[in-house]
Order: sequence, then C-alpha cells, then structure tokens
Amino acid sequence: MTVSAVILAAGRSSRFEDGHKLLVEIDGIPVVRHVCQALAASDVADIVLVTSEANGAVAKAAGPGRWRVAENPDARDGLSTSLRAGLKSISQDVDGLLVALADMPAISTELVNALVSAFRSNPAAIVFPVASDGRRGHPILWPKSLFPELMTVTGDSGGRAILTSHQALWRPVPCDDEGAFADIDTRADLEAFKARDQAMRRK
Repeated sequence: MTVSAVILAAGRSSRFEDGHKLLVEIDGIPVVRHVCQALAASDVADIVLVTSEANGAVAKAAGPGRWRVAENPDARDGLSTSLRAGLKSISQDVDGLLVALADMPAISTELVNALVSAFRSNPAAIVFPVASDGRRGHPILWPKSLFPELMTVTGDSGGRAILTSHQALWRPVPCDDEGAFADIDTRADLEAFKARDQAMRRK
C-alpha cells in the first residue's frame, strides 16, 4: 500500500508582515524545512514540494532531503493549482496521497504515520486528524479514487468541497497534537506558535 505526499508551498504569504512565512526560522530551521523533515522521516514513499519557483527562495530554504521540488507557475491562481501540480508530479500507481501544508511547522512524523496506518486499514477512506472538540486538521490523506476529482478543484478552496461531499468516506484519526491544527499566516500566528512551543517545553 503506497502513499505519496505533496507539500503545498507555493503561496505568496501576503498576510505575513515583512517577509515570507515559510522562510522564517524556528529553532534555526526554516518553517518549510520543518514540514519537509517531518514527512521525510515518515512512512510515505515519495515527497513532492510544490513551490512557485523551482529554484526560488522557498525551495532553497527547504534544502536537500528526501523530497523533490515541483514548480507551479500558476500559483497566483490559488491553492488548487498547487494541488494539481502535485498530483501531476506523483506516480499514478500510488494508492493514496497525503496533502500537507508548508505553513504548519509542528506537524509530526508520528501523526503522519498514524494517518498512513489508518489509511492502510481502509484504503478507500479520506483520512485526517480530528481534535476532541471536533476540529479537523492536516495533513489529509486522499484515496486514489478521488484523484480525478481533486484535479478539478479551482481557486483557494483546495479539496474542501470534495471533502464535504464525501463524508461517507471520512476516517478521522483522533489527535491531541496541536501541531495538526496550527498554521502560520501572520506574525501574530508566529508569536503565538512560539509561545505555545515554549510552554510545552516547560512541562
């Protein structure tokens, strides 16, 4: 049962003041590389990092590793273009695709492996983390049967509409790790993230 992964990293970071959110360092490591490293240590077979420029700043910040870069020249047209670029870059022989967001630096290898394990038990399912309060998180693992629908998405919606229309396929994985729900869009998000991280380390 083979699962590939796509990391969506082609956004313009327009809400992040003074810089690009994926280039900001946490513990000396750029945000985008945190996500790449978490997936690289996981059970996914192949990793594609989708950026707006193959040799741009985000790709360089990700650095070398068990991932390859796919360029999305249409990134300004929304998140969906990166999803489609990622789908085009993976082998069509895989059984599932894990879609991760590059602005979620606390995604853990353990979470990714839990999602992959749940998918292998039910390879027709859409697998994602869910908090005890009902919040749905990321990454989301999609079955191959939905790849054609994912190729039709437009704008910034990503796969939300498809997720909503296939609730019978949901296989939520209980998750108490805030990293599955915390993204960084603004400087305030970054400071809140760092504060949570420091608080957890003090426990």
